[in-house]
Amino acid sequence: MNLPSNVYTQSHLKRAGVRFSVNIVDTMCKKGFGLSYYAFFFLFISLVYCYSTDQLFMFASVKHFYVLIILVFLYILLYTYKVYKFFRIRKTLREDVNPIAVMAYAVVLLDIHPTNPDKIIRPKRCAIVYKECGALKPRFFTGAVKKIDYNFTKDKVTTVFIDRKHPAYYSVVEGRHYKIIGKKKKNGIKSAVEAFEMKGSKPAQDNKL
Repeated sequence: MNLPSNVYTQSHLKRAGVRFSVNIVDTMCKKGFGLSYYAFFFLFISLVYCYSTDQLFMFASVKHFYVLIILVFLYILLYTYKVYKFFRIRKTLREDVNPIAVMAYAVVLLDIHPTNPDKIIRPKRCAIVYKECGALKPRFFTGAVKKIDYNFTKDKVTTVFIDRKHPAYYSVVEGRHYKIIGKKKKNGIKSAVEAFEMKGSKPAQDNKL
């Protein structure tokens, strides 16, 4: 596969020793209420309308109608809870005043099956990989998963807010998010970035790709 510079597949990075957990917090927050949610919401409204206008004759039986409307309602309820949960997690994470300084490292094409690490699939999504600044054994993180896009600014320094008890949960501050964080958080970000810059050296090199 011919790829632009600084663009790699997830399987290639894994073989090179670059491992990371895909950012599920920012991905879910970015996705929000997707098309399936609105489709089920519209279906639920239609079912309520059928019930309120006594048009249940369109169903094989009243029992089928009630089973369907309950299932649709549960789907909407669980979907809403899931989205709310990740927005709350991101808000909590970003209250940490000691974020981790990272720099944009590469674009990764997600070609590893999300539930089967041994299975390679055709990549349909990508994310920016971020590398921890100034560490001998740097950690790697990703931004929100998105459609394949090779554009990014390499070596741009930003920050990661991580759940230290559950490292798979983290949030990367990308772009305009700098403008909405509070003064206390800004001081934490400034400290993290300055700590990296004061070392006056580049981050430790990992395995060559």
